[in-house]
Amino acid sequence: MRLQLRRRLAPAVAVVLGGSAAASSPARADWSGGADGRTSLYQDTSRTTIATTVVNARVSPNDRLTVSGHYLVDIITSASVDVISSATTKAQCSIAVPTTTPTCQQAPFHDTRHEGEVGVAYADGTHTASLGYVYSVENDWRSHSFSGGYSNDYLSHRLTLGLGGSFTTNAVGRSHDENFHRSQKQASLSFDVGIVGSKRDLITLDYSIVYVTGFQASPYRNAFFLDATVPGQLIGTPEVVPSERFRHAVAVRWNHHLFHDVALKSHLRGYTDSWGVLSGTAGTEYVVGIREIELGVFARGYAQTAARFYQDTYAHRQLYMTSDRKLSPMIDAFGGLRLAWMHNHRLGFLEELHAELKGTGFALKFFDFSRMPTQQGVIGELALGGSL
Repeated sequence: MRLQLRRRLAPAVAVVLGGSAAASSPARADWSGGADGRTSLYQDTSRTTIATTVVNARVSPNDRLTVSGHYLVDIITSASVDVISSATTKAQCSIAVPTTTPTCQQAPFHDTRHEGEVGVAYADGTHTASLGYVYSVENDWRSHSFSGGYSNDYLSHRLTLGLGGSFTTNAVGRSHDENFHRSQKQASLSFDVGIVGSKRDLITLDYSIVYVTGFQASPYRNAFFLDATVPGQLIGTPEVVPSERFRHAVAVRWNHHLFHDVALKSHLRGYTDSWGVLSGTAGTEYVVGIREIELGVFARGYAQTAARFYQDTYAHRQLYMTSDRKLSPMIDAFGGLRLAWMHNHRLGFLEELHAELKGTGFALKFFDFSRMPTQQGVIGELALGGSL
């Protein structure tokens, strides 16, 4: 099954540790390439564990063209109280009068997601262009995603303007139910502005709009409303959410060189959508370089309002009803340490060798989700890569 959690974890399983060589690098007369591997383990107090392994490879036949690809596998085990999975026994939910909080016992489920990506990028020092395709499959989800982007430098590389877009089609199923078939489509467009403010400052502005249409509920999650005939009794019903959603986000990133081998990387992001969710994100990382070692200390905070149709429990049946805790009012905080090592001198057949170790702790607070008012967890990551 697909958990919103995975998409939130996307930064925790990033593929690239350094990416392909920049177009401004000295021209290469022969082929070059490299590979990166990363593994991560996620664990939280909702009895969810996600083990992710991703391998990325790239090859450049010349100094302007790079072909890349990655393979990713997620192994998920979860018994979260906000998901009722037909892949296991049905959750037993009860209500103790006079409270209106359902208590559910959920058997754990297991799932594996496989993802493959291929892309091609062109860069000549002033212009960049890229195309990519991603295929993702799991027990009850199939996804095809196409993306492209273009950017151009101006004012002697002090200003960069970029445009990107993507289109994704998703086929949604339900475990052990061959008659359940739903579809979802998503299109996105983004505009980027990069500004070299000074020798010490790099600022990036980004605006993105995402349009999603089709099935956007969980095929396993129930919403709850009060039974009009039995006081205090709750009735569970499959959640129903709007079939369309427009998402808008504006982000600012500022990388500032403080002094010798020390930098501060900060970001702000504002978000709103047609479901009534408003959110803000702020984060920073203090980075210190010591010869071949880079040490980063980072923190990030997030807060959001609820979707306009969200309620923990409903007084009566409504057109739209959900028990998705990620649509409730909430805050979260992430923080941790990152240790990276890069050896950029030839080592045998390798031009470069790099590694990274990262640990993150997090806590979430849900203000109107009685079945899980708080959630905590940790993420550990290990990565290794090299370039030819």
